[in-house]
Amino acid sequence: MFQSELIERFSRAHPLTPAVLYLPVIAVSVYQALGQHGFGSVLFGVFAGYLLWTVSEYWLHRTLFHLPIVGPKTARLAFLVHGVHHEAPWDETRLVMPAGASVGLAVLTYFGFRGALGADQMWAPFAGFVLGYVIYDEVHWYIHACRPTSRLGRWLRREHFLHHFHDSNSRFGVSCPWLDFVFRSRGSKPRRRTAGRSSESLEPAE
Repeated sequence: MFQSELIERFSRAHPLTPAVLYLPVIAVSVYQALGQHGFGSVLFGVFAGYLLWTVSEYWLHRTLFHLPIVGPKTARLAFLVHGVHHEAPWDETRLVMPAGASVGLAVLTYFGFRGALGADQMWAPFAGFVLGYVIYDEVHWYIHACRPTSRLGRWLRREHFLHHFHDSNSRFGVSCPWLDFVFRSRGSKPRRRTAGRSSESLEPAE
């Protein structure tokens, strides 16, 4: 992906990277919120922040991750941002965001919440938003690297694999595929023989 071995190394990430980095941030944020507000208010704020994340996840995937290619520069940018994942969906080192990229975005997110809500009101929604990101990245790793056995897990995997292997212009919600119903982006229906298969059979032959 990169000519520099150093940059190549830092473009990969262990699947636990998001949890290790951001669960402490979430815990501290919830603690800060509880010091200023009641439990019910904090719970509502965390849930609101999580819902905001799901909408952000959906639209970032639909727009930035699948931006229109109009020349070699945008083609290279699209490949770096998301195209490499579609080319190598089984590369488990590229299923979660590398720390070098996520930390900078986390800092921008922090200042965005602080600027929009103020130092007193930001903590619970910020915690919910970051929690949503952790859930998204870990779910994304799980449905690619593992074979879910629960009904929910199989559904998440199948919806995402249809995005990869049937119609990449549809099904943009990874941890929140229900938003594809809301925004009407489930795309074309797979053929009956595909619809009857398990999510695992959508994987390309190695």
